Amino acid sequence: MSRHIVRRTLLLAALVAGWALPAGAHAAPVDTPREAAQEPAPCAKLTAGQVRFPAADAARVVFVTATDFQVNTVLITGCARGPDGYIQEWQAAGFVGANGFAPEGALREGQYRSPTGSFSVTEALGLANPGTKLTYHAVNPRSRWGGPGSRSYNSYLEGGSRADENLWYWANQGTYAQAAVVNYNRLPDAPPVPGADYAIFFGAGNKVSAGCVSTTLETSTLVVKTLVPGDRFIMGVAADVFLPAPPSAAATPSAAAAPSAAAPPSAAAAPPTASALQVPLSTAPSQAQGAPASAINQPDLVPLGALLLAGGGTAVLVLLVRGRHKGRHLQGVHHL
Repeated sequence: MSRHIVRRTLLLAALVAGWALPAGAHAAPVDTPREAAQEPAPCAKLTAGQVRFPAADAARVVFVTATDFQVNTVLITGCARGPDGYIQEWQAAGFVGANGFAPEGALREGQYRSPTGSFSVTEALGLANPGTKLTYHAVNPRSRWGGPGSRSYNSYLEGGSRADENLWYWANQGTYAQAAVVNYNRLPDAPPVPGADYAIFFGAGNKVSAGCVSTTLETSTLVVKTLVPGDRFIMGVAADVFLPAPPSAAATPSAAAAPSAAAPPSAAAAPPTASALQVPLSTAPSQAQGAPASAINQPDLVPLGALLLAGGGTAVLVLLVRGRHKGRHLQGVHHL
């Protein structure tokens, strides 16, 4: 057999194999990361014990969560404890540090990021006391917040130096018109560590900050008025703050989930209705989980392509050569 015929036969075999295999079968699928998601129901997660950071015995918890560490827009949720757990009182949008959240324990001054974790609240400040049970500082022209090198580092003081934050200026700009103090890097949560950042407030202004939580004046005033000493802020990236729900009974294989032998085939193969899907979409296992989109619901043509490839084109070669040279013995085929 001529080299020309062999070359054409091998090329045809490769083309047939290419037609038979789906597109995703020629290369390993790329495992693209899932798009980060926000948690829409933090209070329910707290009641279910699916929050990584403790709420202690807080009567109210304010969640501040982003979809990723570099994201500075956040969902803010107010939760109140009731007889059956925490219920949602309100939700609002807001901002954190310009560069998003820092991982737990990693925040340093000058990063323009916000801290991750659970923090108590005991103090607030602003232009006038709205009627709060927190220790309240009505700011005046001498009001400062202790900055680097200050003996009152990360605490309220009057006087101070240029290294301290000018609360009077920022209050009149609207940022600290009403603000609750997040007890990050300060007592009573922990002794302050110089350089680990300071002046982390839940305030107004509704814009990105150097590390504070910023939302509308209405929301910041509500927080100052309703929180009491011992209530908490839980802050961070949603995937870092919340734990996944445990698998439900409906999601685990069991004898009850197997098709009944007495059931007709059509009933056993019927898809579940929407009311039967009790597991949230974010946690429900899927048969196509981890598979590339191009491979879902495609006809199973891999066996044909694999057969042709495994035979090195021999099957197609035999058919073509027999059709062209009827009655002739195929010599040298085993050398292909």
